[in-house]
Amino acid sequence: MKLSRRLDRNRIWGAFFLIWVLLFSGILDFWVKSPGLKQWIKVNSQLNEKRLEIGATEARTTLLLQLSRELQSNTAAQEREIRKVLGYIDEQEAVFEFTP
Repeated sequence: MKLSRRLDRNRIWGAFFLIWVLLFSGILDFWVKSPGLKQWIKVNSQLNEKRLEIGATEARTTLLLQLSRELQSNTAAQEREIRKVLGYIDEQEAVFEFTP
């Protein structure tokens, strides 16, 4: 009698543990919509992508701030940027066109 109670209790705990593992793994995600390992991995990869995007944006922001400071204080940089954007050339520069 005592042995059968122990077996029943072990089976109950085993079934509970099995259901918990299935829910945690995300295998039953289609039916139960439980958060599982698959969702955790997906969210973690998205987090890493966003961190890379933030790093690239911060690097670009730093570069643009440096360019802005240079344009505000350096007349040679202002002239270079104007010639680059508007297509002007200096008197000492030569333009070669290699189109047929």
